[in-house]
Amino acid sequence: MERIRRFTQFCAANDITDDTDKAGVKRRALLLTTLVEDTYRVVNDLAFPSTLDSVEFSILIQKLDSHFLSKKSSFAERYKFYKAEQRPGEDLSEWAARVRNLAQFCGFKTELEFALRDRFILGLENTKEKEKLFAESIETLTFHKALELAQSIRCARMALQVANKSGASADGGYSPTAQPMFAIHRATVRDPTDCFTKSSHNKHNKCCAVCGYRNHTKDQCRFINYKCQKCNQ
Repeated sequence: MERIRRFTQFCAANDITDDTDKAGVKRRALLLTTLVEDTYRVVNDLAFPSTLDSVEFSILIQKLDSHFLSKKSSFAERYKFYKAEQRPGEDLSEWAARVRNLAQFCGFKTELEFALRDRFILGLENTKEKEKLFAESIETLTFHKALELAQSIRCARMALQVANKSGASADGGYSPTAQPMFAIHRATVRDPTDCFTKSSHNKHNKCCAVCGYRNHTKDQCRFINYKCQKCNQ
């Protein structure tokens, strides 16, 4: 029960222990005064037929735990534990903390360390961190070491991404497919027939019907008596 755990920490911070409060009277009084009305009524019912003043502090804690902490199935908790995976955007430290939390009611004993390590690694997203951890020795790799190594790999990977991005910006946006400085472009050939599609009142802007050039008429063209080598006209 979260409330009891916080109360225990409060007592420790204020030096209220078994030595300073041997009968538990002070801790019992402090606990009862922190309860909301509905919870206080439940505690009173749990103590019946005894009164709250006569119930020992340790017995009171036991009654609260047995009432508010529902019994959990170890198999169901292990199912959730083994199905857990790192969520998108979830930090490595957050993922490790969630693995620990899921293991609370799994009933792990001596195998707890191995279970935490395995779930942390197997549940990782498919990244370089997971790939590197897979290459580690299962005999020597611990849960704590796996977390540290994954964080170190991630830090190096992110630093490399930043460095690559900075390098790409520093080269001025050069692209190997860019136009060379001294590229030779093919000249555009003018089609003489284009001239006839444009109208102008200025005779000097009209195209010659013989050669296609401007600034002279057909009668003035020096090629008027020449024969075309293609059409022989």
